[in-house]
Amino acid sequence: FLCFESGGFPELAAGLERFADLARRAVWLDDWALYASLKRVYAGASWLDWDQGLRDRQPQALAVRAAMLASEIRFEIFCQFLFFRQWSAVRRAAESRGIRILGDVSIYVAPDSADTWANRHLFDLAPDGSLLAVAGVPPDYFSATGQLWGNPLYDWEALAADRYAWWVLRLRATLAQVDLIRIDHFRGFEAYW
Repeated sequence: FLCFESGGFPELAAGLERFADLARRAVWLDDWALYASLKRVYAGASWLDWDQGLRDRQPQALAVRAAMLASEIRFEIFCQFLFFRQWSAVRRAAESRGIRILGDVSIYVAPDSADTWANRHLFDLAPDGSLLAVAGVPPDYFSATGQLWGNPLYDWEALAADRYAWWVLRLRATLAQVDLIRIDHFRGFEAYW
């Protein structure tokens, strides 16, 4: 990685810059890279257990820690670049053989995820970020006791206020990587809609 950063691979460096620019326009890359770096600093602990400034995404706290973790953040971006480059090769190979790739978009995200941490206003969370309610299903034919999945519920009014931009970006990002998508638990998604 140090050899790469010092300019040893100009073609790879140019590809990384193009990738980072595209991914930043899709919004997720910087949040993911900082989140992944902080997860290591906190030995895998949930973002709910981080220092309050980082937990609550206070701009000053984020800026200070991002500066401290600049190398780790660049490494996370580089790893994402390599993954997407390899995935593109797999996709081209599949396409050349007439194979279409089906992707899956889960209706919910994990409570301890970059998505939840970076977009708290889109979820039904307490002021400290803890879950007010969790996703699941009531008792039914498949489970006499029902199921608690533990995922945060969405704040659908907040999502609607910005015309579901987070969902639109999420679906577009997935469709950029696969040919078709299946929305997991579509019945629940439709009911919310």
